[in-house]
Amino acid sequence: MAEWLFEIFSEEIPSRMQRGAQEQLARLATQFLEKEGLAFSSLKTFVTPRRVTLVVDGLPQSQPAQSEERKGPRTDAPEMALQGFMKSTGLSLDQCEVREVGKAQFYFAVVNKPGKETKDVLPQIALQILKEFKWPKSMRWNGPETWVRPLRGLICLFDGKSLPLSYVDVASSDTTLGHRFLSEGSIQVSSFADYEKKLKEASVILDFDAR
Repeated sequence: MAEWLFEIFSEEIPSRMQRGAQEQLARLATQFLEKEGLAFSSLKTFVTPRRVTLVVDGLPQSQPAQSEERKGPRTDAPEMALQGFMKSTGLSLDQCEVREVGKAQFYFAVVNKPGKETKDVLPQIALQILKEFKWPKSMRWNGPETWVRPLRGLICLFDGKSLPLSYVDVASSDTTLGHRFLSEGSIQVSSFADYEKKLKEASVILDFDAR
């Protein structure tokens, strides 16, 4: 089981929008992880004036294998329809089941799909979150995509490794920034514990209520 750390770093987020952003990030992340069949043990979100952050613990290294049942054409359907069904499932007719539906017989196929590696799925989920996120007011600055303020950085770490992710003109890395005035330089991180510790040293308290 592994940890996913996802940070969206931008220019100043209006204070009235911060709590809602934290809650929305939790909702979207839960929705997309469940859709991809990725179970987890815990999910937490955080917000500061310049970032919204997600940490998910207990993720598997790959999705579980999935089975999908597909209803095909009637057994007396034209050859072209039968060939199309076989091509779409990757199975032959003798690997399919024949069932009676109403007064006709149809082919049914069970298609088994191996799960993808989690490291390949998480960047897609992160991109979905960025695209689906809704702000009371947002802006464009370099294309059709929007965010509350211009993005300045992205972190997408899984099991301590940076995953490739790009949105607008910003690519993911393993670095972030501390307090705008009370810290200097970028901060390299390897896990959520490392991230939280180094941000605190850089005068940033992640917990909204504690701050």
